[in-house]
Amino acid sequence: MLELSDLKKLAEMPTAERAFLSVYLAGPHSVDELEKKFERIRRLLKTGGTEKDEKEYFDDNVRLVTEYLDRCPLKTGALCIFSCQVFDVFQTIPLTEHVEDLIHIDSSPFIRPLAELIEGHATAAVVVADNKKARIFVVSMAETGSEEVIKGNVKNHVKVGGWSQQRYERRRDNELHKYALEIVEALAKICSSEEINHILMVGSKETLQAIHENMPQELQDKVVEKAIDLSKGDASINKDIMDLFCEEELTTGLEHWEKIRTEYLRGGLAVIGPEDVLSMAKTQRIEHAVVDRTLQPPGMRCRDCDNLNIGLVKSCLACGSQSLYEVEVFNDILDMVYQSGGTAHFTEPIQTLTDAGGIAAHLRY
Repeated sequence: MLELSDLKKLAEMPTAERAFLSVYLAGPHSVDELEKKFERIRRLLKTGGTEKDEKEYFDDNVRLVTEYLDRCPLKTGALCIFSCQVFDVFQTIPLTEHVEDLIHIDSSPFIRPLAELIEGHATAAVVVADNKKARIFVVSMAETGSEEVIKGNVKNHVKVGGWSQQRYERRRDNELHKYALEIVEALAKICSSEEINHILMVGSKETLQAIHENMPQELQDKVVEKAIDLSKGDASINKDIMDLFCEEELTTGLEHWEKIRTEYLRGGLAVIGPEDVLSMAKTQRIEHAVVDRTLQPPGMRCRDCDNLNIGLVKSCLACGSQSLYEVEVFNDILDMVYQSGGTAHFTEPIQTLTDAGGIAAHLRY
């Protein structure tokens, strides 16, 4: 499974030339169209001058990719390939999640799709519980981990009257408390061994309340819960779980942005917009960035001084050179963020974030 440490390693591989080839394949069918796409790009590079070297880099990398796919045909799932003969780098990453077909040449690996996959599919512990049984499992990167089942023995409420009913209710409350503690203990064990972003709980209202009340605060802060009828069937339950997950992810994006926006408005440790975020990324000051996943603003990287310029400028703003090539700004900024140990959160469009340029960051100092 991909981790942030993998992205950091990839982000530390920049070259001074546009010598990296990144290929994303949505599935086996994508391989059939690959040569046509390579040829279209190859024609764009046949212009001589500095482009000649880039064409040579491209052809060398294409050869390595083609030879690999001949040896190891893609039979199922998606695949990401990074190739850079200059650095003797060739890496393949099988993916269980859907990606769009993509061919990208640049001075570093195009890691943004991987970053979105890792961040956009946070790991969640899922609890499906009523008074009879609790199922606990972990969902990450569209994969479901092993399942733990805890049996409950909580009797239904009955009306027997007098002291007998009071003893029955006390016994029932004790059984529910003990049952909830077992579930919390299992959850705590999972959260101590894995990085859990959310705890999603669905089931009977009484059971969920008992579980929540017996949780330590650090687990309560991760909980999103919804009382549902578990007799509806697995398909309906799974839909409720995914709806909770999507709602929580959007809420998390809003929370990240609001924290940065509030900090910025009071003149604190925050920057907004591509220019200022890039400036802070160069000095390794970014702790966490929030990015509009729908935006892909262009930039121009200078071949002479390697400066990244925001927008489609005609000459480098640092040295004046006109030897530039186009890059995807957010990808290059993310390279710097991950290199310095920072993190990023991708979110669906939020109007105030879009108006601010689609990217913002909280600073370390």
